[in-house]
Amino acid sequence: MRYFLTIIFLFCFSIFLFAQDNEETYITFYINKFVKNADEDYAVEIIDLWREYLLSREFVRPQNSYWDQSIIPIPDNSLVSLLIDLNAARRNNRKVQNSIIGIQPVQNDHYMLKTMFTSITDSTDQVNLHYITTVYAKKIGERYRLVNGTQYYKELWKNQKVGSVNYIIHPEHNFSLAEAKKMNDFNNYIASEFQVDPLEFDYVVTNNTDQLSNMMAYDYFEFSYQPVASGGMADTKNSILYAGNNSAHYPHEVVHLYTYNHAGARTHHWVDEGIAAYYGGSTGYTLDWHLQKLRDYLIKNPDFKIDNLADLQKNIPNGEYMTDFRYVIGGFVIKKIIEAEGMQGVFEALKIDRSDEAYFQLLEEKLGVSEEGFTEYLNDQLLRIPAVSSKNLYLDIYKTK
Repeated sequence: MRYFLTIIFLFCFSIFLFAQDNEETYITFYINKFVKNADEDYAVEIIDLWREYLLSREFVRPQNSYWDQSIIPIPDNSLVSLLIDLNAARRNNRKVQNSIIGIQPVQNDHYMLKTMFTSITDSTDQVNLHYITTVYAKKIGERYRLVNGTQYYKELWKNQKVGSVNYIIHPEHNFSLAEAKKMNDFNNYIASEFQVDPLEFDYVVTNNTDQLSNMMAYDYFEFSYQPVASGGMADTKNSILYAGNNSAHYPHEVVHLYTYNHAGARTHHWVDEGIAAYYGGSTGYTLDWHLQKLRDYLIKNPDFKIDNLADLQKNIPNGEYMTDFRYVIGGFVIKKIIEAEGMQGVFEALKIDRSDEAYFQLLEEKLGVSEEGFTEYLNDQLLRIPAVSSKNLYLDIYKTK
């Protein structure tokens, strides 16, 4: 469900102060005046728990005193983008407002807590809406604990095991057993490539990113209204795959489980996404499909130059919003490494750190390409690829040797 922005802004101006510490904090807490049950015992305890958690900075940790960890080891990892932003606000001395906009009993003795994160631009007094979140809570023993949305819905929605994959199926999704079997086949294939046993994981399948983000905790975040409503993510810390692509088949995200299993979170983003794009494509299309898009772009933009990897954190500007420079160029680099060295080259690539210096050193060692010569190399190699109709390159199953 989405809220009209004007209504949200009205909420911002109809709140009253909830509590403040004696010392100044970077988060100010409020309760909306329409939360009529805020004085109920359960509401007071849960709101206090939420407030204490946000101020604790005990974020994404194996051990914490705020969340139920009986099913999901690191429950707040699905909130990681919010938590990163909160840490950044604290470091940069920016003020954030957290408003309680609803709390109510829901199924299985849980409570639903809805909150809104806003800030105010000093120069214009403009209210900036950043997130509307939903978390759950349940009394365990003598006290309440926060509960991850995935854990909550796993108990309510249908679960179906196919091979090593346990599907958590949104009630409005028309589950395809054929797609699930294809996903299990891909999981077995990638396991053989990484020379390990097939990983077991949960796969949350929804029809679109609206359903997915709501289920994960975000009723609204700053990317809610993007032109392509398809996507997902791999929660590698908890072995959960989230799919908002209306499909039980999502090979790209599965690959991230294997790169994390092999190397942890230390590797360079272009290596990680490059491996996932090479094996699993991106946005439902093969790496070859995206290479054709990049080839077309380079032909039309002969002055394109890679000066800084950070400058390429965006889609190719061709109006399709489908091809991320990082994924397609990273996938192409992995393709060339595999052609030269096989999986040993991939395993060595996963060992590099996150610095761009390490990435360009990898290119030098594996492909003989310097940082200064990378643009020329990319243009030369891409323009050698024969033009192919992109309609013939849809991601049908998975890459094979």
